[in-house]
Amino acid sequence: MNVSDPHASTAAHPEWEQLEILVAAIQKEIAPGAIVRHNVRLPGLQSETERQIDVLIEQNVGQYQIRIVIDCKDYSTPVDVKGVEEFYGLVQDVGVHKGALVCPAGFTRSAKKRAKKLQIDLYSPVDTEPHKWQVKVTVPVLCDFRSTSMAFGIRCSAPLPLKIPNEFFRESEVFDGQGNAIGAPMTAATERWNSGQLPIEPGDHEDLPIFPVSPVFIDNGYGTRVEVGLTVSLRVTKRMYIGHLPIERIRGLKDEQTGMVVTNAFTTGHLDPTEVENRWTRVEEGQELPFKPVMKATGLDCWRVSGESE
Repeated sequence: MNVSDPHASTAAHPEWEQLEILVAAIQKEIAPGAIVRHNVRLPGLQSETERQIDVLIEQNVGQYQIRIVIDCKDYSTPVDVKGVEEFYGLVQDVGVHKGALVCPAGFTRSAKKRAKKLQIDLYSPVDTEPHKWQVKVTVPVLCDFRSTSMAFGIRCSAPLPLKIPNEFFRESEVFDGQGNAIGAPMTAATERWNSGQLPIEPGDHEDLPIFPVSPVFIDNGYGTRVEVGLTVSLRVTKRMYIGHLPIERIRGLKDEQTGMVVTNAFTTGHLDPTEVENRWTRVEEGQELPFKPVMKATGLDCWRVSGESE
């Protein structure tokens, strides 16, 4: 049976067959270029009888055809050594290139050792869709939040008087060389920080140009526009948190030897900075982490245009 619709209802099938159909659908998603078939028969080279195959994967590589068989076990207990050795006999009999066992209940320690020597892969299904083998999955994430304070500077070498209002950096208009208004200094600086256009590495960053154009001009307070240098200095700090982010959708196979999940896509839930700061574990630079993160998320504490950090 070819696998065409991985989301088709399997409720009419017995549970052991539902598992086979699920594994075939997962394998088709992992290897869309391969031919994946469920419940096929191959001739036994040594037994001289047809052998039933739960899932058969076929793919041409140049002039060669690669064949892989998967056997699915809907057991209530882990597969033992005997189960691994029986499957190895099947793999040898049908003469395929690779074999894999899938069991949601897992495998005994001795079964894992034997499978490693026999080069049999061991998996359990990972699927967040609702069915008997549904799993809840999270991904370890390290969050790196960057924040900054800002100090502003102005330089003017024009031989003219210059009157600076109290709210100059927040409210005064700046102009480019063509006379176009390009905004107030604080607005421009905060927008550039919020969009990641300014340095975010921790430490001090002195005298950065606020505007990406040069030269810039302001009114000197007496009706004349004069050229000025407008800069912002940053003091960037970082706060790191480690935790687990829920995965809303994933389909794949968990390697029972390594613990890694084989998949071609997954969708995480929303990352809520407030929840991260309140519930995740705070860690410091260089500190040994309680577990290894799979993902790292870097975020900026953005500023409101009013100049207040949020």
